[in-house]
Amino acid sequence: MDLAIEKHAARRADRAARCSPLHRCCFAALQEGAVSLAELCAEDSPFTTRPLSEAQADQQVRWLLRVGLLRREVDGQGLTDRVRLTPLGRQVVASWPEERCPPASLQERWANGLRRWLGIWS
Repeated sequence: MDLAIEKHAARRADRAARCSPLHRCCFAALQEGAVSLAELCAEDSPFTTRPLSEAQADQQVRWLLRVGLLRREVDGQGLTDRVRLTPLGRQVVASWPEERCPPASLQERWANGLRRWLGIWS
């Protein structure tokens, strides 16, 4: 893959992750194994900055799948509702400090929201 494209993909994935309502501990758990949609939308979930409905959690997961940060886990029956980090996701999370996700700027949040709304992930 072209180095410029690879860097662009890493920046896009990093911005999407930092704009998401997922805590650093969620990304740490995703490095170790899979996390289910139910774990993300549990009322007392340690993985999110705010309570998420199942639809909101699903939307967040779908966006992070699109930008290449996450992938669905597969079992003997096919796709599951569990996700884990991709190699790109591991690279992004490895670049962060251990204690927390770096905050996203207002400009990054705006750009990420606009891209999500328009369906642009490149």
